[in-house]
Amino acid sequence: MTSKIQSLAKRLTFDRLFFNSALIFFFVMAGNFFNYLFQIAMSRSLSVSNYGTLNALLSLLVITSIPSGALTAFSAKNISNNLAVGDITKARKFIKYTILKTFLYDCLFLVIFIICIPFLMKFMKIDSYFYYIITGLAIFLIFPFSLLLGSLQGSRMYLSLGLFSALSSIIKFILAIALVYAGLKVAGALFSVAVSPLLIIAAAAVVLFLYLKHRQGIVEEEYKVKDKTEGNVLKTGRFYFLSLFFMLLFYTLFTNIDLIIVKHFFTNHEVGIYSVADILGKIILYFPSAIVLVMFPEVSHAHATNNKTKNILLKSITITFVLCSFLEIFYILFPDKIISLLMGVKYISSAPLLTLYGLSMFPFAFINIFINYFMAVNNSKILIPIFLFSLFEILLFYLIHYSLTEIILTVMITGWALMLVLSIYAFHEELYLLLKRFLYNIQDIIPIKNN
Repeated sequence: MTSKIQSLAKRLTFDRLFFNSALIFFFVMAGNFFNYLFQIAMSRSLSVSNYGTLNALLSLLVITSIPSGALTAFSAKNISNNLAVGDITKARKFIKYTILKTFLYDCLFLVIFIICIPFLMKFMKIDSYFYYIITGLAIFLIFPFSLLLGSLQGSRMYLSLGLFSALSSIIKFILAIALVYAGLKVAGALFSVAVSPLLIIAAAAVVLFLYLKHRQGIVEEEYKVKDKTEGNVLKTGRFYFLSLFFMLLFYTLFTNIDLIIVKHFFTNHEVGIYSVADILGKIILYFPSAIVLVMFPEVSHAHATNNKTKNILLKSITITFVLCSFLEIFYILFPDKIISLLMGVKYISSAPLLTLYGLSMFPFAFINIFINYFMAVNNSKILIPIFLFSLFEILLFYLIHYSLTEIILTVMITGWALMLVLSIYAFHEELYLLLKRFLYNIQDIIPIKNN
């Protein structure tokens, strides 16, 4: 038994996906720790209504900055492909060109956002124009930040990627504490979110270009694969970016539109109560994010060199299932204790919502894996079911919004249904072979019983 455990430990230690996931997991957990310290500090220092307002604006930030998520994956894919075939020069040119183009589109996007502020004020029932300006600043800075993190991810510089991600959360937390306790309240919390990427952008750019310059002079056998990839057309251009954008758009709407809907239909106090379930429940969604960060470039690299990728997907799903199940057990057994300990007794009425919200986020952890896997192998067909289910969810919100529980149940039902569809599509070949083998075995057994 001891020898088997030692053998398993040895295999895991030398498994690239597991080792790098463990490394990223450490930094992601450090970053998430400070992200939730930020939420805990804000929930305790702001009123229930102001805390609801803050999180509604943060959800707006997440939705409006969806292109930055597409940019992260787009840069990771391009850098990974270029490094897979040993084209370091093209990787460096891609980063320089994309930074310039990102800045131009960033300015245009910011202008459009400012024009839309009057509509947003009316819909979200938040009257402070200043809050939206700070949110716009956050949107502006998140694009170059996302581009550089995606480039680090594609370069498989997991240590730098994890370190910079964690540092961003630490800076945000420290700034928020200082500004909120200085009396700036919601504006201070928003400002800390907006400016926290600044230092990281400069440091990440320096580290990335030093790394690529170092790799320029290195010729390793793993990069001598150009002959293997001549026939493999890598769809990493404009169409690929648009596919990423719309896929992440619908996925982000799926997981964030609920809080904005609640802000529209319910009172400020109810928004504050719902925000606690939303913030804590989404830990299940973000907890296995380290797996996705490592899986994407590994699958992309394997696909670029014509190697198998399904084994990476299966390992990612297995690890994610274990991590999410561990958390959900605590949400089922101790929701009231978790809320009172972390967020304060004034949010204790959110306890019944937390268990449900955790279950609603469970399938989205797997949906996130499927999205990243299919984009890493240049397959954008899952865009159709993601679009249809996100549209269905929004429709249900407008038809059924009489209680906070109904809002969560809508998220849960549509999420589990989409996960089932994507699972069948991802493993349809394996399921077909399994069914065929089962029917073949049944045919062998039936004659024996008749005899």
